Amino acid sequence: MSPKPKRPRTVKRERERASQKLGDAREKLARLEAGGAPERPLDVESASVVEPRVRAEPCLRCGSSVRVDDHRAETVGGRRLRVVVAKCSQCGAGRRWYFRLASDLPS
Repeated sequence: MSPKPKRPRTVKRERERASQKLGDAREKLARLEAGGAPERPLDVESASVVEPRVRAEPCLRCGSSVRVDDHRAETVGGRRLRVVVAKCSQCGAGRRWYFRLASDLPS
C-alpha cells in the first residue's frame, strides 16, 4: 500500500519552515562575515559609499532589494564606526552593517 499523499497545506507549511530555517542560517553566517558585527567592520574609503554598498546587497531571506532605514556614526568598543540599519522592501527582514572609514576625514 502506498503512503497517503500530503495535503497541500502540509506541503506549504513544510516549505515555509524550510525557508525560515534557511533564512536563519544565512543571517547567522552574515553576522560572522566582515561587516556583520562591530568586531568585524567592513573597511571603506568614504562614508558616501556606505549606503550604495548596502543597497547593492540582496535580502538574506528572500533575495529582494533592501532599503536603508538608518545610517549613523557610533562609537562601539572605543572605535568610531558607521552603523547602517536596513530592512527588506518585500519581507521586512532587518539587518545591520558595520563599516570603518579608512581615512580620518570628517564626514
